[in-house]
Amino acid sequence: MKKLFLLGLAVILFTACNKQESRYTQNSPEIDTFKAVLNAYDTKNYEALVSHYADTSKTSFNKINMASKDIPEFHKENDLNYSDRGFVKEGQEYEMVLDDEGKTWVNFWGTWKATLAANGKEYTMPIHLTARFIDGKIVEDYGYWDPSEIILALQEIEAVNNMSVDDKALYTTIKNMVTIWNKNDQVAMKAISVPNLIRNSNGQRIANNQDEYGAMMTSFFTGFSDFKVALEDTKINGNKAIITWRCTGTHNGEFLGNAATNKKINMLGMSVWTFNKDGLAVQEDAFFDNLTMFNQLGIAPPKS
Repeated sequence: MKKLFLLGLAVILFTACNKQESRYTQNSPEIDTFKAVLNAYDTKNYEALVSHYADTSKTSFNKINMASKDIPEFHKENDLNYSDRGFVKEGQEYEMVLDDEGKTWVNFWGTWKATLAANGKEYTMPIHLTARFIDGKIVEDYGYWDPSEIILALQEIEAVNNMSVDDKALYTTIKNMVTIWNKNDQVAMKAISVPNLIRNSNGQRIANNQDEYGAMMTSFFTGFSDFKVALEDTKINGNKAIITWRCTGTHNGEFLGNAATNKKINMLGMSVWTFNKDGLAVQEDAFFDNLTMFNQLGIAPPKS
């Protein structure tokens, strides 16, 4: 009798557990609704997008709070910056959970990609969205992403638009110079500089003419086949351009007498470029922390 009682109790508990609502799933009507919301965003069908929200729903994107009915205007204002934008279909993740208070939430993780209309460059960023549902409608949602790269690009574009004609010309030369560096294109470097081009590195003369400057460029690509320079900031002041840059690369060749270590460098530096009245580069004064570079490579710096 006792065994029958215990067996019956077990059956009751098993049945009760099966009747409990699942706390986690990756397939639900709410997830399907959230997918429809993102599809409406991608296709700019904002009327369809807000139809999935309750009338009193509230939204917060990166702590910018708004009524959900105002989402279309928020997106339309941002859309003016892009020639195209939307979520990457691959790698999207959805989940629905019930929290301890019995509230239903849908979480989304994905990648957003856009092309800025002003410069034609493509940007990607990871995005996390979470929305709470009641009776199939979104009653509150939150979005989190890091827009700093795009904000900096837009600020740079605005700054360039406000430059004088001469400043814009120097700015364009600097942008071209970074491309020239990344291609180790010494013919193009000679085209935008004077024959006696000078480079000083941390106060020490490294090059006295175009050929010596070109040899210095080649030494970096010999030591780092994937060497790359990225421009981080540019300030134009008369005939000078003050730039900050970041260089990266893998030490897979001989560099400054040191055999390959296959270690990577990631180093920030600054250069002051001086131009003549014809807009040709006359001199570069570069400043960076040599010790940081040698520490990253795990080799001893050369003795002075």
